[in-house]
Amino acid sequence: MTFIKKGKQTLLAGVPEGYEGAVLAAMAGDAGPVLFVARDDRRMAAVAGAIRFFGRDVDCIAVPAWDCLPYDRVSPRADILARRVDALTTLAERQASGDSGAPAVVLTTVA
Repeated sequence: MTFIKKGKQTLLAGVPEGYEGAVLAAMAGDAGPVLFVARDDRRMAAVAGAIRFFGRDVDCIAVPAWDCLPYDRVSPRADILARRVDALTTLAERQASGDSGAPAVVLTTVA
């Protein structure tokens, strides 16, 4: 594993697959909000399940990838759009209520 510290931000790379949930749950409890970028939706869902197991008090906020390309003639599916809006609303409410210091992991994908 590689830790790179820049001021208040820490970049963590090279965590063995399957161990991310435990590491992210521990980091969220210590460092505040944590961002995890997964390679795809399947991996994001697996890591979210692991975080919920290891950190029961950690809030998992998943921002799924779009299921269409930008400027495509096809609109995104309604469930994807709803999940993205729900995640962004949760983040905005946390910031507005001053609850941004509570343990949370924001999960998204490369796409």
